[in-house]
Amino acid sequence: MSTLSLLVKDAPFSTQPALRFAKAAHTQGVVVEKVFFFGRGVLHALDEQAAAWRALKALAGVRLILCSASAETFALAPDKDFEVEGLGELIEAGLSSHKVVSFG
Repeated sequence: MSTLSLLVKDAPFSTQPALRFAKAAHTQGVVVEKVFFFGRGVLHALDEQAAAWRALKALAGVRLILCSASAETFALAPDKDFEVEGLGELIEAGLSSHKVVSFG
């Protein structure tokens, strides 16, 4: 079974294709393990797209991870859907997934 993780590095208006890609991958039978939001990408947790990411998590069990340093920069706190973790989680995604696809 093919697995992948996503790295989202820019604000929601610049990286809307990331969510569409994740949904399409899931419908094709690809397991999307993690989405790591880095830099301005953490703003996805605030935008109206946050609800869509939460829906993807509920549907596919995807882990939604905010970079701890980026979350601190934008004063974001973890919630029940978006975890706050360090860059080690991004490294782990690279080791455990078949591919890491970057947006932004």
